[in-house]
Amino acid sequence: MKTTDRITNKKAETSSKILEKLNEGGYFILDKFKDKEKLSDLVRQVILSGIEKLEGVECRRLVESDGLCKMHQHFPADKLADLDLFVKGSPCVKEVILQLSFNVGRGSLKLPDEFFMEENPFAFKISYPHQVAVESKVTNADYHQKYSALRNRITLEENLKLRSKQKINYPKKSSIGNLLKIASSLKKSIFEKILSFGRSDQNQLLETYKGFDRIANQPYAAKVHQPHIDSWYGAPLEGISLWWAIEGATENNGVVLYPDFFGQAIDFQVTEASSSYLPFGITLTKPYKIPVPNGNILLFKYDMLHSSHLNISDFTRIAVVAQIYPQLQFNPDAIHARGTGFHSSADIARGDWENLVQAPIEDNFGVLFENKQKPHVERRISVRIKADLLEGIPICLCDSNLLKNGEKMLVTLQSESIIVIRNARGLQAVSAICSHMGVNLIDGFHDEQNIYCPGHAVAYSLADGSSNCEFLKLQVYQVYDHNQKFFEKRTMRF
Repeated sequence: MKTTDRITNKKAETSSKILEKLNEGGYFILDKFKDKEKLSDLVRQVILSGIEKLEGVECRRLVESDGLCKMHQHFPADKLADLDLFVKGSPCVKEVILQLSFNVGRGSLKLPDEFFMEENPFAFKISYPHQVAVESKVTNADYHQKYSALRNRITLEENLKLRSKQKINYPKKSSIGNLLKIASSLKKSIFEKILSFGRSDQNQLLETYKGFDRIANQPYAAKVHQPHIDSWYGAPLEGISLWWAIEGATENNGVVLYPDFFGQAIDFQVTEASSSYLPFGITLTKPYKIPVPNGNILLFKYDMLHSSHLNISDFTRIAVVAQIYPQLQFNPDAIHARGTGFHSSADIARGDWENLVQAPIEDNFGVLFENKQKPHVERRISVRIKADLLEGIPICLCDSNLLKNGEKMLVTLQSESIIVIRNARGLQAVSAICSHMGVNLIDGFHDEQNIYCPGHAVAYSLADGSSNCEFLKLQVYQVYDHNQKFFEKRTMRF
C-alpha cells in the first residue's frame, strides 16, 4: 500500500476504518468526541489561571482578548517553563486528560477490548515562535531540574496511594509482634522512598533521552523534539497518541510524521549526542507536516517515527498529548520505565478512578514490529577535500559521473561541509549544516525545490538557501561540470 493511501483525515471514516489506518501507519484528525467543548474549556481555564498567577490579571486579560495563539505577545518567554509545570501539576488537567482518553478510546475508536491509560497521563506542549523563543534565558536544563522535582513529588504521591491500597494478607494467628513488624517494615519502606526522591531532586537531573546534552543549554521556550518513537522511552508498545491541539497548530509548528518508516527497524541505542535522535546515515523520507484545527485531536500510532516542527510560524502553538495503550507490553530496548501504574478502561467504565494496574517493564517485554524491515538508506556519496573554499576561486571536487540524477553528495572541506544535488534543474549546492541546531542535512529528504532538515523538518530552498523563517538560511554555492569534473565556488554569504 502506498503512503498516500494510508494518510487520510476524512471525517466520515468509521471507527474500524480509523483503527485500520492507524495500524497501517496513517493518521486521523478527530473533530468530534464526547465533551469536546467542555474539556477544551477546562484546559484553557487552567492555562489562563497559570498566566494570571505568574504574570498578573492584566496579562491574562490581554491573552484572553487576543487568543492563546498570540500569547507570545504578552506572556514572557522566560516564564513558559513555570507555566508548563503549573499545568502539569494541575489535578484538574490530569482528570480532564484521563476522561478525554477514555472518551476517545471507548466512544470514538470503540476499542473492542480493555485498554489502559497512564496514572500521570499527559504532556503539555507549548511553543513560541522561534524568533521570540530564542531570546529566553531559561534553558532546557533549568526546566528539567524543576520538572524532576515535580515528577518526584507526583511519583511519590502515586507510590503512597498505591501502597495505601495494597492489602496485607495476615496469617490467621498473627501475634501483635508480627503485626507491628509488618507495620514497621511498611513505614520504613515509605520513608526510604521519600529520602531517595529527595536525594534525586537535589543531586541530579531527571533522566532524559540520549543527546539531551546537545539541547541542555538551549532555551526551553524553543524546545522541539527530533525524530523518535515513544517506546524508546518506556511507553507501552502499539500505543496511540492523542495530540490535542488547543490552539495555533499549523504545518509550520506542529507534528511531523514519517509514515514510510512505520514498522522499520531503527537502532536507537547507537544514537550519538552529536547527531539527531536517529543514527547518522539513516535517510529520512518525505516529512508529513500536519496542521490541526483548534480543539481537534490528531491520532497516530506513536511507534511511527515522528518529531516536532520548529515553530517558524507567527503563532504560539499549544497542545496537550495523551496516550492510549491497547496492551501493557514494552520495548526491551527502552531506556527507562514510566510511571507507577495504569488505569484500566474497565475500571473507569465502572466509575473506579483509583485502582491502578501494575505492569513492571522488566516482566512484560514485547516485540517492536514483527518481521522488521531495514530503514531507508540512500546511496551515501561522500567526498573529503583537504582544502578551504576561498571566495570566488573554484575548487575541483570529483569526477562528475559520481553523482546521478536525483542523488546528493556530502563534500567535507577543512572548515565547512557542503551538499551537492543533481536534479532536473542541474547542479545545486548548499551548506550541509542546518542553521538551527547544526544537524547535518545529508540525512534529510530532498526534492526539486527544497532540502528538509532531518531534525525538525524546516525546508530550505535549493535556489537561494532561504526558509520560511528569516533567521534560518543556508549558504549557497555554485557547482558546475567542466571536462567531466565537478568544480565548486562560493557565490554568496548571508
